[in-house]
Amino acid sequence: MTIAKGLIKMAKRRLLLAYKVTSITVSIIAVAYLLLLNFPQPLFAYSTRYESFQVYSRQPIGAELNTVLESAETRLRRSPLYDMSAIRHIYLTDGFGIYALLSHKAYKSFANSVPYIDNVIVNKSDVIADRVFLNREKNNTRSLSGVIAHEVTHLFIRQRYGTIKASLMPTWKNEGYCEYIAGDSTIALEEGIRLWRENPSDDPGYRYIKYHLMVKHLLEDEKMSVDDLFTNSLDEAEISARTFSSLSKSD
Repeated sequence: MTIAKGLIKMAKRRLLLAYKVTSITVSIIAVAYLLLLNFPQPLFAYSTRYESFQVYSRQPIGAELNTVLESAETRLRRSPLYDMSAIRHIYLTDGFGIYALLSHKAYKSFANSVPYIDNVIVNKSDVIADRVFLNREKNNTRSLSGVIAHEVTHLFIRQRYGTIKASLMPTWKNEGYCEYIAGDSTIALEEGIRLWRENPSDDPGYRYIKYHLMVKHLLEDEKMSVDDLFTNSLDEAEISARTFSSLSKSD
């Protein structure tokens, strides 16, 4: 029995040691990953500053980037939330894998602006062609300038209304306004309208276009202010119905 007890104690010590080593290792990895999300610069060999944009890239940066950023800036200036003094940290990845690493759970998106950190991580992109790509078969590309404008608008929303409040806002407001400012999406606006008309009850294929149109209707047709859009309690189903009705009247 004494030998058996000794073996049991030894096994317990080994398990405890293994648990401690595993816990320390996991903690180190977690801290390292959080530091990487906050400061991903070591993964990006190239960087440049253009007006309010600080851009990091894994590929050499050419003059074509200025054209992309000018287009994004033109879109952003449409918004009353525009803040020229806010530095926009943009990270251009060159592959789906590195984007998945840095975007965490948003790996199925074209880009991701991380709350509190406010880094804009962009999926695999082609600066010369002004395109961003998504790792899927259909609707897998859109303009890089539009994506940058979309994500920076998220930053402006958080700056204006606070990160917590912005995170709790309905998706149709947040995403719809960012799409409205971006001005384009994975499908053309006209195509999104056609899909909505053909199948009003099932919107996965045109949801962001729908959100875009709802925001556009409120701001342009009903003359609602941006502050009222984000601060007033609005019924999504009612706004959707009013927007859909306005599309029929516009024919």
